[in-house]
Amino acid sequence: MTASEPLRALIVEDSDDDRLLLLRELRRAGFDPTWMQVQTAEDFRAALNADDWDVVFSDYQLPQFTAPAALEILNQSSYDLPFIVVSGTVGEATAVDMMRAGAHDYVMKDNLSRLVEAVRREVREAQSRRDRRAALIELERTKELLHLAIEGSGIGIWDWQVQTGDVWTSDRCAALMGYGPDDMGPARIDTWQRYVHPDDWSRKKIALRRHFEGETASYECEFRLRHRQGHWVWVLDRGKVVEWDHAYRPLRMSGTYTDITERRLAEAEHRRVADQMLFNSLHDALTQLPNRNFLMQRLELAIQRCHRLRKNFAVLFLDLDHFKVINDSLGHLAGDEVLVVVAQKLRSLIRTTDLAARLGGDEFVLLLEDIDTLQEPLRIAERLLRDIQEPLAVGGRNVFLNASVGIVLGGCDYQTPSEPLRDADIAMYRAKAQGRGRYVVFNESMHLQALQRLQLEQELRHAIDAGELVLYYQPIFQLNTQEISGFEALVRWQHPDRGFIAPDSFIPIAEETGLIVPLDRWVLSQATRQLALWHQRYPHRRELTVSINFSVKDLLRNDLLSDLTSILAQTELQGHHLNLEITESTLIEDIQAMVAILQQLKPYGFTVTIDDFGTGYSSLSYLH
Repeated sequence: MTASEPLRALIVEDSDDDRLLLLRELRRAGFDPTWMQVQTAEDFRAALNADDWDVVFSDYQLPQFTAPAALEILNQSSYDLPFIVVSGTVGEATAVDMMRAGAHDYVMKDNLSRLVEAVRREVREAQSRRDRRAALIELERTKELLHLAIEGSGIGIWDWQVQTGDVWTSDRCAALMGYGPDDMGPARIDTWQRYVHPDDWSRKKIALRRHFEGETASYECEFRLRHRQGHWVWVLDRGKVVEWDHAYRPLRMSGTYTDITERRLAEAEHRRVADQMLFNSLHDALTQLPNRNFLMQRLELAIQRCHRLRKNFAVLFLDLDHFKVINDSLGHLAGDEVLVVVAQKLRSLIRTTDLAARLGGDEFVLLLEDIDTLQEPLRIAERLLRDIQEPLAVGGRNVFLNASVGIVLGGCDYQTPSEPLRDADIAMYRAKAQGRGRYVVFNESMHLQALQRLQLEQELRHAIDAGELVLYYQPIFQLNTQEISGFEALVRWQHPDRGFIAPDSFIPIAEETGLIVPLDRWVLSQATRQLALWHQRYPHRRELTVSINFSVKDLLRNDLLSDLTSILAQTELQGHHLNLEITESTLIEDIQAMVAILQQLKPYGFTVTIDDFGTGYSSLSYLH
């Protein structure tokens, strides 16, 4: 096992449950968080000074405090800490306002999949900023010592006889370029011209001409002078004609040279940092691909272009199949390496006018513009699937990938960027449902089916409480004795309007939405009570057992063991009367967590079996 990564987290949250979920997500990713929870501005100010925090997590709205207020306090302090909003749905505009105010990321409470990535990225960036500041402080200290060591440094003074070209300069003028007082020879205007950067000389002449012709009250120009050592020194050259002849022609001009190299470098660095910040706001930190914000902007332009010029576009939504297995087995660093390689493959597939973006996790999108036929995106999708299936060398071993791709041919019927992205997402999930490792082209019927699926989800929420679910008990025969040894409880849905609904139509929905947890609890309660009744009715058959299917979400509940032991106490059953069935995919999804859970269940005598063994990841190494 790898050592946990320490993380000092200041949590602005009024919900202990949400705080526990946050900490659990961090621990699952390998962090060992040290935390403090606050709910008011006063406590937040005090907590900032109480420890050297690595990150601040904040709910958006608390009874006595808000995320914007916390961010303002942090911004006014001397601490440079990542500020990550972890909240419910507050609207895109509010999220954008928080980011503009200085928040580093925004993660939804009901979808913490981006949390770990955001924490790693922002903690790393904060450390980089601190390192840069320390380096800058050291650089400034060095500059100050150098400045104090150089006696007589200051501005350089010059005096120019315009008609003859003779120039007098102070020693500082020569020193600016690394020369001694006598190293440059006789000072003339043509001599100085040799030291001026070729790209700057015309600008200097224009500034002089404008002053000579009375367009400006004084002369001022910034340009570069070649230093004796070969590099360029930026100077601010200021002057004024101090003597004119009777025809109002300049005779004599005086001025100063000021070394502005540091200022120009600082301005260049400021522009670089600003450009980098803009780049970071529009690109994924890991893969350097455009992020969702960039993609949505480009999609909006593509839609506008389609309406204006009738130029179609295509969206390919890609999701890596079973990518979590790589993270869990090889580690997140290996997973990140895989994502970077996939990003490189995507870049190589498209034209410079197209766009490859990473939405987060293992989701990528290709935007292809100026598409005339569906054949063009199909060719890209086929090549994409071939390239991704090529083995990757990661961590000294070969990794084999697959992907599911949803394709949308964008036309003028789309009005907003979210619409083609939504449809491509629907098609991608259809590809997964059809066996993964393939692409599916979106059609309107898929959207209707998605709406129907949403309706079915809403009705399922009602069905659990309305008594529309029923249990069927399938006998389990022992071949050696030819007797029934138990039953498997199978849940069925008797819809009042639609009639009988097969489990494969609603169980996947329950899994995805979290409804599987109350559904499994209901099945557990009903099945164990029924078994207890059979034991009472047939006391000579008290060895009968009942098998119940359990989902990964149910198995990972903190209160699972207490629920099971409570059921046993209520029904007077023993642990061996209850058989928990889990699928191979459930077992492999988080193998370490599953092992821990099974070890907790073992002392109570519960039987655990693998359902549908051999249809997924069956491996003796995992069973061991």
